[in-house]
Amino acid sequence: MRNIYLTGFMGSGKSAVGARLAARLGRPYRDLDATIVAGAGMTIPAIFAQEGEAAFRRREADALRRVAAEGGQVVATGGGIVADAANREVMRASGWIVCLEARPETLYARVRAQAGEDDLHSARPLLAAPDPLARIRDLKASRQPAYADADWTVHTDGLGVDEVADEVARAVARLER
Repeated sequence: MRNIYLTGFMGSGKSAVGARLAARLGRPYRDLDATIVAGAGMTIPAIFAQEGEAAFRRREADALRRVAAEGGQVVATGGGIVADAANREVMRASGWIVCLEARPETLYARVRAQAGEDDLHSARPLLAAPDPLARIRDLKASRQPAYADADWTVHTDGLGVDEVADEVARAVARLER
């Protein structure tokens, strides 16, 4: 059975939707970021601070290859994993790529809510900028061609986790025909 890879920018709902979708479909759930954290023994912000983004991306690609070797899972990926075409090929060879899409303003609101009392810049190293919304717009625009290279896209603006999980489940059912 093929994996289902959820891609999209940070705040698009990959982790929440992934867990709900896996439960609904009776499949194992894997959060790639959690896999990286477990292997590194430190948080993603700590990896960025101590080793840099390039080292994080290497850890991410390694984790993806290990997860891809297993089948039938719902996998929530990191927001930047699709920027590397080799990562997209690993996903495509072992599963379906479903991109969760949202407007920058929606993503910013979600990421701020997730950070809660924590400093947004500490919780999300890639948003350490004077204007995080502008950073989201720029980063998302640079990744958009890679996000578009998915088997299916679900627009999540205005939808709850259950509604997005329903849309992804319908998409996968169509893809598997």
